[in-house]
Amino acid sequence: TMSEAQLIGRGARYFPFVLPENNDRFRRKFDGDLEHELRVLEELHYHSINDSRYISEIRQALVEQGMMDEHEVTRQLQLKDSFKKTKFYKDGIVWLNERRPKNYQNIHSFADLGVKKRNHTHFISTGQGGATFALENGKDISVLKDETRRDIKVCDIERNIVQFAIACNPFFTFANLKRYFPHLTSIHELIESEEYLGGLEITFQGNVYSLDENRAEKLTAVSGLLVQIEAEIRSNITEYEGTREFRYDWIWKVFKDKMLKFDASNPRAKEDPQFDNFVTAKDWFAFNTIYGTDEEKAFVRMLDRQMQKLQEQYDEIYLLRNERHFAIYNFTDGRAFEPDFVLFLRDKDGDLLFYQLFIEPKGKYLGEYDRWKEKFLQKITSEFGSRLLSFQDKNYRLLGVPFYNNEDENQFRKSLESVLNQAVGRTRSCAPGE
Repeated sequence: TMSEAQLIGRGARYFPFVLPENNDRFRRKFDGDLEHELRVLEELHYHSINDSRYISEIRQALVEQGMMDEHEVTRQLQLKDSFKKTKFYKDGIVWLNERRPKNYQNIHSFADLGVKKRNHTHFISTGQGGATFALENGKDISVLKDETRRDIKVCDIERNIVQFAIACNPFFTFANLKRYFPHLTSIHELIESEEYLGGLEITFQGNVYSLDENRAEKLTAVSGLLVQIEAEIRSNITEYEGTREFRYDWIWKVFKDKMLKFDASNPRAKEDPQFDNFVTAKDWFAFNTIYGTDEEKAFVRMLDRQMQKLQEQYDEIYLLRNERHFAIYNFTDGRAFEPDFVLFLRDKDGDLLFYQLFIEPKGKYLGEYDRWKEKFLQKITSEFGSRLLSFQDKNYRLLGVPFYNNEDENQFRKSLESVLNQAVGRTRSCAPGE
């Protein structure tokens, strides 16, 4: 039984595929979504006729290996029937972007990929002794008897030395460089152009008097500069990027009822009748409940306390829980982000104008780890808060709000008001469709 369980385990770990919204080849995608049609890609079906004992034993073996949770529970997440009857559900849309391979066509120089125009310092190995000084704290330091510095441009170093250093570094093959610098025409341009190596200098420090004849020292220095450049480029290159063109999709198509699966010990699986009863009476909340964190539930309660104020300026207010219904993609590196909520507001005074806000409650202990998500939300506001997206006779503004945190709730309320006020101000100052 154990050997058969190991065979099943190897099969269960086998999921060599990526999806548009999830490019992690080494992670199962649908364990928490029991009704997703693509679950078949991660399922193995075993049959044993009239042998319940065998099934029981192999299940226990899988539990012992960590391949199967010993106690699982399912939870039903449903859209309210009243919400499904609304015109917003039937005809409304949500704006989402997509992920695509990174386009480097706008890269024309090292600087465009984050290489800083600073000198690379190279310490010359002279073989000469130094002087040692004893400091008051007992530490000894060594200093050169003769310290001199000299700046030399890379393009002024002998060509064959620079070319040899380039040839020794596999990152700087011409084919590889063309991936990230598509406008680069030759290794000659790489060496001579001010936009590439020609615009960089090396600071030689130490005994520079015999540097002109010291070809080995120059080669070591150029090689060190290339390593520095490679590190800076690698920290800024990505395989994907998120599009800045948002497409629309239908609300009824994106948001659906879901059957969720949890380990019984997962706090998210805990049923909360009090919260369920609370949201049942809220027409602006689209689902029957959420299976989420205390932080997320605190956000919903906070929004309820702001609802009277919001309803003075907006109608057709709807808050939808995003339980892996959609992802948006970071503009810079294409990382998938599934914001916990999306809030729709229709401006009473606007010409069928809707505001679509992405919102993410986040505990402080996770805030720093997910800081890129907050920056992405702020980027959405800065780039789309002043733009109108149009569909049929309706206009939309896309907004992202800084993280909600229960301990700093008032700050979030100020951020929400600020984001909306700025967007409304821009709307008042420009004609619809501009």
